[in-house]
Amino acid sequence: MRTLTVRKGFTLVELLTVIGIIAVLAAILFPVFSSARAKARQARCLSNMQQLGVAIETYVQDHGGFLPTWSITHPAVPAPAADASTAGGWVLTGAEPNEPDPSVCTWDISIMTYLKEPAVLVCPDNPNTNGREARSYAIAQYTQRPQQAGSGWIALGGYKDDIPLAGETVLLFEKGDNLPGSWGDALGQNCYQDHGGDAPEPDASAEDLADFQMWHQGGKNFLYLDYHAKWAKSTSGPFANKPTASDRPGTCEDWGQQPNGDWPKP
Repeated sequence: MRTLTVRKGFTLVELLTVIGIIAVLAAILFPVFSSARAKARQARCLSNMQQLGVAIETYVQDHGGFLPTWSITHPAVPAPAADASTAGGWVLTGAEPNEPDPSVCTWDISIMTYLKEPAVLVCPDNPNTNGREARSYAIAQYTQRPQQAGSGWIALGGYKDDIPLAGETVLLFEKGDNLPGSWGDALGQNCYQDHGGDAPEPDASAEDLADFQMWHQGGKNFLYLDYHAKWAKSTSGPFANKPTASDRPGTCEDWGQQPNGDWPKP
């Protein structure tokens, strides 16, 4: 006589209970995984900056102690004195500021031979349109030495040892949306900047700084002149000295120590 074996399955209530538990666990764990991935991308960006610091220091040693010039050549020349229509005293030549051009030699091109991998110029969290391919970092204007050029001026890489308090002086910060070798975005005048905006507007009240993109969990990564890289929240570090409407972007031409400059005093 054969014994009938009865297989007992899950009831609908049990299945729904298991599904509910899985859903609750997923709701708890997914944000944790997302935050962990964001932290990993932030750490990768900091590593990129440190590698750029090594390349820049090698450049400095090979060039008599001078930092890379933000753009040795660029698609703008001093306008003739009679040309009052040109804002800022400069006129663009044929090259496009936001596209790489063989006639343009920006700071990243200058150090390219010292880089093991050009991909270190790209931050994995760059929120801009071309973020996955863009040069994500701008060199700070106050590391450059201003020189008169006709009715305008040019900026040449400064002598590194002339700059005081290297550990507090920003060298690179996150800004760009252009490919390496593009003139646009190569220079940074204010750490709040992004590709589409500056802070503050020259002839208006100060912009709402909360409108500017923060690339990593409410802040940005910075490379300092002693080549250490560090994250700062949008209310601390280099952001602590908030620009005002009376400041002209980029007025800090002497290592950030002008009283009304955009950058914190070292």
